[in-house]
Parts: sequence; C-alpha cells; structure tokens
Amino acid sequence: MRVLATAPGKLVIAGEYAVLEGAPALVLAIDRQARVTLEDTDGSDYEITAPGLGIDAAHGRLDAAGRIAWPALDAAASAPLRLVGAILETLGAEDRPPPFRASLDTRAFHAGSDGRRKLGLGSSAALTVALASAIGTLGRRGVPSLDTLLAAHRRAQDGYGSGLDVAASLTGGLLLYRLHDGQPRIAPATWPQGLAWCCVWTGRPASTGLFLQRLAAWRAQAPARHAAAMRELGDCATAAAGATSAAALLEAVAACAQALERLGAASGLDIFSPEHRALAALAARLGVAYKTCGAGGGDIGIALATDAARLQAFRRAASAAGFPVLDLHPAAAASVQAH
Repeated sequence: MRVLATAPGKLVIAGEYAVLEGAPALVLAIDRQARVTLEDTDGSDYEITAPGLGIDAAHGRLDAAGRIAWPALDAAASAPLRLVGAILETLGAEDRPPPFRASLDTRAFHAGSDGRRKLGLGSSAALTVALASAIGTLGRRGVPSLDTLLAAHRRAQDGYGSGLDVAASLTGGLLLYRLHDGQPRIAPATWPQGLAWCCVWTGRPASTGLFLQRLAAWRAQAPARHAAAMRELGDCATAAAGATSAAALLEAVAACAQALERLGAASGLDIFSPEHRALAALAARLGVAYKTCGAGGGDIGIALATDAARLQAFRRAASAAGFPVLDLHPAAAASVQAH
C-alpha cells in the first residue's frame, strides 16, 4: 500500500502564551503543507528520507523500537527523526505500527539560501498530523484522534506547547482553541468581512520551545508579575475571540501586540525582536496593525488593515526594507489518500 498525507501550517492571530493559561486562541490554518509519502516494506526497520533536511535512506533509519540508528546527525536533520520516534512510541502504546518507508517533505515551511531556515508556520505540528495520519491509514487504524496527535507532538517537544498548531493542522480553517482543565476545546470561527492581512518573515528563525522554557522560569521567579501579564494577554485574546467585525478584531489584535511587547519587557523575552520592532514601526507610520505570530523573537509577524491600500503600502515598504512578504492563504483540513 502507498499512502500520501498532507497537513497545513498555522498562524496565531491572537492568544499566544495566554492560551497556556486557559485563554482562547484564534488560529488560522494556512496553505503551507507538510507532505508525507508512506509505503509498507518487508524490512524490520523504519526507513526515512527527508528532502531538504539532509536525511537520506542510509542515515534516516529507526529500528523496531523507534530508536534512531544515527543519533549523531545535526540538529536540523535529527529533529524530524526524533518526531518520527515520538509518533511511533505514541501510536505503538498498544500495537507497534508495521515497518514502512517514508518520505517527509516540509520544504514549504523553510526559506533562506540553504532552504533550511524555518519560517515559524508550525512545520513540526503539520508533520505530526500528516505522518501519524499516514501511519494510521497504512496500518488500517484510521486517522488518530486529536488527543493522540497532541500526545505525540508533546512527546517530541519535551512536553511544551498548547497544541493549537496541531489542532489547526488537523481541522483546517479558522478556529478558536482553548484548554479547559488541560483538555483541548475547538470551535469554528469566521473571518470578519473587510479585514485584509499579510505576513512578513523577519529573516531570523526563533525557537518556540526555548521561549516557553524561559517563560516557565520567569513564572517561577516572579509569579505575581507573570499572572498580571497573562491576565492582560487573556483579556486581549478573549476580545479577539469574540470580535464580530473587522474593526473589533483589528482593535483586539493591536491590543494583543501591545500586551506581548509588555510581556517581553517584563520577562526579558525578546518577543519583539529588532526585526519585529522595525516592522511594527513601518506599520504604525502607515496606519496598519502589526503583531508577532506565535512566540516571537523572530519567525513571522502579521499585518492587518481594513484599508486595502494601506496594507498594500505596508507590503511594499516591508519588501523594500528587506523583509520577505509571504504569499499565504487559508487552508482546508489535513487529507490522506491510499493507493
């Protein structure tokens, strides 16, 4: 059997960090796809290749227990293999998936001259959804549940993350995501008519996991200040989740940006990096709202406006300043095809 699975990336419109405290997050699935091709094999190992990440058939091998045969690969190459191992361990809690040959393609999530600098669009979550769905289909067990996908992704991420990126990759579209007693809750959302947006890459990748670790350390050191920052972010995210007009969502996103900047100043996290500050200044001069997407510190930001001409002026100014404007569009749910 041969299985092809795809899953989209994500943009966090509002709710970063606060979602970990139970606030809602507004998340949009976007049309950068992780692609996985899976074939069954007569061998005993799992054979992995990953175009663009330096993983070939000789080195991309995991044994029947999901252990990497070549652990000395560089970080960029070994990360997807660790993810494969985490997925195998999670799915194999009761029944180990049969051996397979897999090709993993996340090149749509990377840029730079070497094609290996991440954009920050949720590649690991998209790969988790696509690969786990393909494995489930190959083993005739179907697409795993959201809870199973979250468990696999968190295992690979050392337990960090809210899971909103996994949910967006699985369901597609615009959604509201929140954690209730630690359990994910998802509801569809509608993008307000008349609100235009675009995304800009800072040119510098950032580590969400590292930022979450540092945030946890700051929370332990300054619990009262952390709680106050999360309340402010939560209020902004709640306003964004409840916005029913373009003007209301624009105002809420602008407030989220200010709250994220204050969180960075209080915690020492470089959320609004120099690149983000330069883009925010451009946006302010042109009457456009701008905020980081996700943990910040690099990766991408989103600009929004109710005036299409103002947004177009921002796009030109950002490009002229050396910041790539990404061609992104909303995406549908993950898909799986078997032949």
